[in-house]
Amino acid sequence: MKTPINAQTLKHHFAYHWWAYLLAIVAGTFLVNLLFTVTTPRIPENRRVDLYIYGYSDEASLNAYMENIRVKEMPDMEVMASVTFYPDANYGQMTLVTHMAAQEGDVYYLPREDFLSYSSSEAFLPLEDDAELMAIFTEAGLDLRRGWRTLPDSDETHLYGIPTDLLPGLAKYCYVDNGYLTVLAAGGNDENALKFLRILCRDMLKAPESEASESPSPTPEANGKQPGNAGLFSFISDTRASRS
Repeated sequence: MKTPINAQTLKHHFAYHWWAYLLAIVAGTFLVNLLFTVTTPRIPENRRVDLYIYGYSDEASLNAYMENIRVKEMPDMEVMASVTFYPDANYGQMTLVTHMAAQEGDVYYLPREDFLSYSSSEAFLPLEDDAELMAIFTEAGLDLRRGWRTLPDSDETHLYGIPTDLLPGLAKYCYVDNGYLTVLAAGGNDENALKFLRILCRDMLKAPESEASESPSPTPEANGKQPGNAGLFSFISDTRASRS
């Protein structure tokens, strides 16, 4: 005798077999995500450039700037974009270490403490042999000595970072306290990373036109004035307040 299908039998069925439907939904979702991950085209590392910022940024404006570079000056790239992770006592350092250990990112924008720490372990690419990059600062009469570091286990000295107080235009897009621009040695994308770094340094030597007549403050809080993008530094202040 067949069991009739009605509201009572369905209620009884689901009361005892709900777990099977839940398992089927979870398994289906997992399989769809797995299929999407496997079939999504992966962009080769040599066809993209990523700027990782351990600080604050106006990501929309910065990514638009990087996309403009991609279109006009680096058309071989498929993607150029920034990734920002905020300084945080609990997760900031963990996030930074994870990205670097996974060899993710090409150009890093780091606070001085982290720059000094990682450069001592040769985590960054020496920059002094890039003649075009050196010429940008030589012609501008700017001194890069603060970016030179001596390795602790030898007498070797290399230029591992660009002090970003020499690049006032960068404040329009992002801010790192006492920051340095570096190229990750393990990134495996040296040629493209260095080309982007040259373009970035060239473009950021001058302060934004709207502020060319003002002397930008060294930090967002100094003298109550905000360098660069006012919206960006309002966001910084709000973020710091929420995390304190």
